[in-house]
Amino acid sequence: MKKIVSIIGWIVLLLAFAALGLSSDDPTFGFFFYLVFFAIVFGLVFLYTKKHQHRKETNPKLIALIHRISGLVLLIVALFSPVIALRKIQLPFVQNLLILVATAALIALGVIAVSLINGGKIKKLLGLVLLVVLSAIPALFAINFLTNFFPNAYNALGTAYWTIVTVSIFSWWGFSLYTKKD
Repeated sequence: MKKIVSIIGWIVLLLAFAALGLSSDDPTFGFFFYLVFFAIVFGLVFLYTKKHQHRKETNPKLIALIHRISGLVLLIVALFSPVIALRKIQLPFVQNLLILVATAALIALGVIAVSLINGGKIKKLLGLVLLVVLSAIPALFAINFLTNFFPNAYNALGTAYWTIVTVSIFSWWGFSLYTKKD
């Protein structure tokens, strides 16, 4: 069962990386290009580690360091996902900076919400309410701000939805790796 969950997790991560291609000028080609590119990269890394894997004892400090570095890289990808998704509407630097700050705040509030959910019954309820409020913020942003740059509200909402999904996946995976205890 653990192997199936791991495979599903890698597929989700691969699709999340491939979704970066949806923000290109030709989303269909971009998605499949990124999908093939990252599938090849993941495959080569897998083959390399399989070939060079020895049955000797591994250094737990090195593994913890690799997890932390990988987690930070994924968190950086999560943080910049909105800027990548919105680059085709060519926002000025200040607005991109505000989006980065807002994304960092949403990620931090998401971590707080999840930690509340893992608490007692009242904390769990507060965490769930906070997650509902947080999930509404990108839609409100899309309707009130992005509709000025897109031909219709559906495109603005679709971009906001795709962006929040990538931020969620990359930040969750990044925090999971960063805080992983071996």
